[in-house]
Amino acid sequence: MSGARSPGSASRLGRGAESGSAPGSQPSGRPPPLARRGFAAQLPEAGRFWIRYVPRSWEAPDRPWLHLAAGRLGNAGASAAAAPRARQGPGASDQIGQGPGASNKSGQGLAASDPTGPPLDDVLYLPPVPPSLARERDALARARLAEGTPLVLQLLPGDETAFAADAGIALVVDLLPALLEGELDRLAAVPGGATAVWPLMPGLTDDAALWERGCRLLSAAGLHRVQALCPDLAPADRRRLAEGAPRADVFDALFHRAQRATALERAFARHAHRHGLAPFLPRPLPRPPLHGAGNRRLGGALALAAELWLRLARPVDQAQALYRAARWIDGTAYDVEALAREGNLDVVTALDTTSRRLVLESVAGGEPALLAELLAEYLAGEAPDRGSTATQDGDAAMGGRNAGKDNHQAGNLPAGRLQEVADD
Repeated sequence: MSGARSPGSASRLGRGAESGSAPGSQPSGRPPPLARRGFAAQLPEAGRFWIRYVPRSWEAPDRPWLHLAAGRLGNAGASAAAAPRARQGPGASDQIGQGPGASNKSGQGLAASDPTGPPLDDVLYLPPVPPSLARERDALARARLAEGTPLVLQLLPGDETAFAADAGIALVVDLLPALLEGELDRLAAVPGGATAVWPLMPGLTDDAALWERGCRLLSAAGLHRVQALCPDLAPADRRRLAEGAPRADVFDALFHRAQRATALERAFARHAHRHGLAPFLPRPLPRPPLHGAGNRRLGGALALAAELWLRLARPVDQAQALYRAARWIDGTAYDVEALAREGNLDVVTALDTTSRRLVLESVAGGEPALLAELLAEYLAGEAPDRGSTATQDGDAAMGGRNAGKDNHQAGNLPAGRLQEVADD
């Protein structure tokens, strides 16, 4: 088993290998025990763009934008990140939405947003910035890329960056301001290598005719992915959106129309699929000098399978098992691809039969059969009406999502919530 360990990875990915315990016997899914005072952490998931680390301080643009890590609207011209309570114990956390209300107009730019310290071995989120800070944001990103940290860099339509999308950085273009302003022509200028984010809000951006025009423009621009996101809208958000809306019926839609997020995201994904647009951002992976890209890839495949399993309203128990396996792989110091090649996966108690088969098929090359099956079902057929029983069933299944992802292992951070990662 010693040949399955990545050199130098024990202190970075976990302690299971150091203690001599058998694979699968150690707690998993927790952020690595490193000093990261400047960041909050959450469990990475496909629906939140695989983001694990979020700057605790960030100067946001004045235009509307989506907080991708939190799944809500960002606060224009204010702090974009969380402000968790200091030194919380394991399992304690702050709502990611509680921190970003305070103004961050300090004039200090982004210098305090990315403190020095160990490299981050999972996805770091860089929210949008005012145009005056674009160069500073790019310099911050360049320094983190040199360390091997995978990045999700969020842009608004018309924003500029020195980066093109590649294996080390995921450019994500937030379409919210263009859609709210009715400027669909700006979608044609989205960079072809980027992933677009389509916000789904009642009465504003959830119309199938709008989807058709938007997806046609994005496909023609050379995009391959557009991910839908139903943001959590606070009452204040709904009021602001209604005040700026061009039609009187938007108020009723925002305040009175049932918004079944999972079903609506699936309906959009099916529509976009007809234009050749995939529904999820692939998980960005760490690069040298960091190790662990293989484990991150396998963990991402398992987590995506679990996400789709729940969205399809399949039994929750199997989703829990898939998430448990994903979190163990993310947290272990063992090279799981090497374990698979050496025939040692059978001793890993964190992997059930379905998860083990998915890992073996991934290591062998190609797309695992289960993942292909789930994606095909997710994108097939006609999306149900918003008020149908099918949509209610799908969202009821996602109600067990936190149980599937979080209750399988004591000490995991709850999905959609942040915790400060401080010194051990």
